[in-house]
Amino acid sequence: MVGILISSRHLDVQEVESAVYNLDTSVIDLETLQKIFELRATEDELATMRITLEQQPDAIMDKPENFLLELANIPSFSERVACFMFQNSFFEILTAISNPLNNLKLICDKLMTSVEVSRVLGIILALGNYMNGGNRQRGQADGFAIDILPKIKDVKSKDNTLTLIFYVVKVYIQKFDEKAGTNDARMPLPEPTDLDKAGHLKFEELEASLRQLNKEIEGIEQKANQVIAASEEIHLEPFKEKMESFFVQAKKSLSEEEENLTECKQRFEAVLKYFKFTPKKNSELDPKDFFGLWSAFASDFKDIWNREQQRIFKENMDKAKQVVKQKKLQSSSSYAKSKTDEGTLKARLLSRKKK
Repeated sequence: MVGILISSRHLDVQEVESAVYNLDTSVIDLETLQKIFELRATEDELATMRITLEQQPDAIMDKPENFLLELANIPSFSERVACFMFQNSFFEILTAISNPLNNLKLICDKLMTSVEVSRVLGIILALGNYMNGGNRQRGQADGFAIDILPKIKDVKSKDNTLTLIFYVVKVYIQKFDEKAGTNDARMPLPEPTDLDKAGHLKFEELEASLRQLNKEIEGIEQKANQVIAASEEIHLEPFKEKMESFFVQAKKSLSEEEENLTECKQRFEAVLKYFKFTPKKNSELDPKDFFGLWSAFASDFKDIWNREQQRIFKENMDKAKQVVKQKKLQSSSSYAKSKTDEGTLKARLLSRKKK
């Protein structure tokens, strides 16, 4: 494996050494450095190779073995590469934590503050009250439990030709969607995929990931301090400056993400309170319990909304074509009339007078 790596990447120990000392991937990329790190010789393997050289000073080592021996002579090679790899992967890992948190916060904000969402819910409430008009208690409701949202698609008209959700979409477009049938039309609900992602968020898992990152920072910082303490002055920089700067930024970002997690929990609690949502079972509420309802509803809503937008677009195109066709007919009719008028007696008499 080492031989293949050396040949395929045209590796030179001096280049590896330069990359490790300078935390530089311009010549050797991080992926290659990681493979070198993984394939480095163990202490036992190094001891065996060194004993062989001591016993047979004139022995010629194979290229892979020679490469591994020279690699082992780079001071603090393993620690430096470990620091380098962690530095390059840290913010990517942190982003994988922050993205779902930010998505959940945005979803919560939209559900609580969006005028469009409020209008959709208002239509559902109005239609529900209308259908329950004969019932004094149920026909004058001020609100409804959101666990009915996924069930709206199952409510059908008497002749089974329309579903309630279809009618909700149609009423919304007619009353509020001024840009219906155009590219500027926007679905009023959050995207089903975003709602689905919010539903799959696990607070305890993200908390564990942040704790793990904290431990890893501490461990890598210890390695970096070991490298700094053991390095000669000539090999101290830029490692020392870059790693110290990284740790300051990493700790700050990690702290901000911990605050983000706390804020996200608070936002989730706020949206549950806003919709007066409680789990049916006596258990800790999972985001999936809440956002799963919205995801199913938004998915059904979007399917119908897209079809209606396409239908309206086609209608608008047909109307536009009809207008163009009508104008062409009027133009042709005017031209034909003028040609006909030229042959009348009046037209001939006028023509003679002009002569």
